[in-house]
Amino acid sequence: MLIKQCFVTFLIIVSYISSIFFCISVNANENTRADAIIELFKTNKPASPQQADSLLQELKTAIATDDFLRQKEYIRAKCWNQKAETNEQILGAISYANKQLDIFSPYIPSKITIDLTLCKTSYQRLLGQVDTTLQDLTNVINQAYTIEAPLLIAHGHSQRGTLHSYQGNYSASLEDLLTAQNHYESLKLTYWANINLGELATSYRRFGDAKTALKYQLQLEEIYKTEGKIFEANDINIQIASSLEQLKKLDEANARYRVSQQFLVNKQPVISADMSINIANNLISLGQYNRALILLQQAENTITPEFNAPYSFLQLYLANVQFKLNNYPASLHALQNAEEAFIIDKNQRGLSKVHLLRSNIYAADKSWQDAYLALRNHLHVHLAQDKSVLTKLNAELQTRFDTDRIKHENTLLVQHAKDKEMQLSMLQRNKTMQIIIITLVGIILILVSIFAYKQMHHKHQFKKLAFTDELTKIANRRETYFQAEKFLTFSKRNQTPFSLIFFDADYFKLVNDELGHYIGDQVLICLADIASNVIRSGDIVGRVGGEEFIILLPDTDIDTALSIANRLLTTIEQYEWSIISNDLTQTVSAGVVSYQEEKNLSELLLKADKALYEAKAAGRNHVKTC
Repeated sequence: MLIKQCFVTFLIIVSYISSIFFCISVNANENTRADAIIELFKTNKPASPQQADSLLQELKTAIATDDFLRQKEYIRAKCWNQKAETNEQILGAISYANKQLDIFSPYIPSKITIDLTLCKTSYQRLLGQVDTTLQDLTNVINQAYTIEAPLLIAHGHSQRGTLHSYQGNYSASLEDLLTAQNHYESLKLTYWANINLGELATSYRRFGDAKTALKYQLQLEEIYKTEGKIFEANDINIQIASSLEQLKKLDEANARYRVSQQFLVNKQPVISADMSINIANNLISLGQYNRALILLQQAENTITPEFNAPYSFLQLYLANVQFKLNNYPASLHALQNAEEAFIIDKNQRGLSKVHLLRSNIYAADKSWQDAYLALRNHLHVHLAQDKSVLTKLNAELQTRFDTDRIKHENTLLVQHAKDKEMQLSMLQRNKTMQIIIITLVGIILILVSIFAYKQMHHKHQFKKLAFTDELTKIANRRETYFQAEKFLTFSKRNQTPFSLIFFDADYFKLVNDELGHYIGDQVLICLADIASNVIRSGDIVGRVGGEEFIILLPDTDIDTALSIANRLLTTIEQYEWSIISNDLTQTVSAGVVSYQEEKNLSELLLKADKALYEAKAAGRNHVKTC
C-alpha cells in the first residue's frame, strides 16, 4: 500500500515538473515589445489615431505569422482602431469585423468572437442600427458570462448602458453602467473605469441631475489633464458643457463648446460641427436667433443624414430658430427631418421635443386642431418617459433600502464568524497531529522528488545519447535527417530558403591505413569541432557516415551557403593538423544545394551527393553546387 501511495505521489511530482518545463518552453517564445503593445490596447487607448496606426504597424511587424495567440490580439486591436469618420469608413469597419467573425465562427463563443462582436456593435451604433445593436449586445453579454470573461462583460454592459442612455431608458442604462463600473474597478482598469464613469455622468445629466453629472465630469477632466490625455480631456469638456447648458449657465457652456470646437476643427470635423449645433442651441436660449441660424446652416454642410444622432438635433434646433423667426413652413420642414431621424434612433427624448415644438408652431399659426394632436403626441411620449423614470427610481430605492437583503447578509456574516471560531478551535486541538502529518508528507515528497529528479536526469541522458554521435558529440545520422525533414517542411510551408552542405574528409582512408584508426578518430573529432564553430546559431552539423558530415542551414539561400562552405574549407585547410600527428594535412570536399522544388529530402540529398562527387572529381578541397 505504501509503495502504491509513493507511486501516486511520484506521478504528481512528475506532472508538476513537466508543467514547469512546459512553462519554460512557452516562455521561450516571449515577445516583450509585442506583449507591451497588446497590453496597451487592452487597458488603455492610444493618445491619437496616428499613434494607434503606428502601434498597429509595429505590432504587425513584431508578430510571427505562426504566433496565433498574438495574431488574434492584433486582429482585435485593429478592429477597435478603424477610421470611422464617414459613412463609408464605418461600413468598412463593420465589414472588417464581419470578415474576422466568419474566420473565427467555429470557436463561438470565445473571447475573440465576443470582442469582435462588441467592436462591430460600436460601429453599428454610429449608423443608427439600434435594434440590431441592442440584440447583438445582449447576446454577447450572455456569451461573456458563459465563458466567464469579466472584461468583456464590462465592455458589453458599458456599451449597452450608453445606448440605453441615449434612448432615454435611464433605468436600464444605470443598471448596465453601474455593473460595468463595478467590473472595471474590480479589474483595476482605471482607464476604462474613467470612460464608463463619464457615460454614467452623462446618464445622470440626461435624467435631469446635471449637478451630480457635473461633479463627476470635473473630476474626470482633472484626471485627464494631469495624465496629458488631450483627446479624453476634450471629450469630457464637451460633456461638461452639456451639463452647464442644462444648469442654464449658457455663457460658460458656449465657452467650453468653442474650446472643443477649435480643438477638433481639423482633427474631427464632424464632431466640431456637432459643437456648433450645441452652441447654436444656447444662442437660441439667449435670443440670438440670427447668429444661431448661421451656425446651424454652416453645420449642415458637414452633418448630413448619415450622421443620424447629430443630424436629428441639428434639424430640431433649425426648426426652433425658424419658429422664433416666424418662418413656420421652414420650421415644420426641419421638424419633419428631425422626427424621422429620432424615430430611426428610437430617441424618445427627441421625439417628445419634436411634438411639443410642432404644437407651438401650429398654435402660433392658429391651426388649433393640429396643435392639439401634436400636444397629445407630446404628452403620450412624455408619460411613457415618466413611467420609465419611475421604474428607475423604484429600482434605486429597492437597491438602497432592501432591508431583507441586508438582514440576510448580516445573518450570513454572524454564521460565518461562528464557523471561523469553530475552525480555530479544531485547528488548535489538532495542531500536533497536523505537524506530524506535514513532516511525514514532506519527507515522502523529498524522497520521491529525488527519485523523480534522477529519473528525469537519466531520461535526458538517454535521449541525448540516442540523438548524438558517440565519437564527435554532434548530431548523429538519425537526428540530422529528422531535423532536415523539419527544416524542409517549414521551408515549403512558409516559402523560405533552406540549404545544406554535404562534406567529407579527403583521402581519409589513407589516414586510417597509414596513421591508424586512433588518429583517424581524432581527425573526425577535429572536423566536427571546426564545423560547429563555423556555423551560425540555429544551424545544425551532424555526422551521417564514417567521414561524411552534413550542415543544415535553415533560412539560408545558396549564396550564403556557398560562403559558409568556402569558409569551412579554408578553416580546415589552415588548421594546425601537426598537433594530432606530424606531417598530417587534411582537407575536405563539399557539395552545396538549396531547396527549390524537390518533393522530399531524399531528392535534395541526392543533389548534394552529386555536387560532392563533382567537388571530388575537380581535385578535392573544392566546393561545388548542383
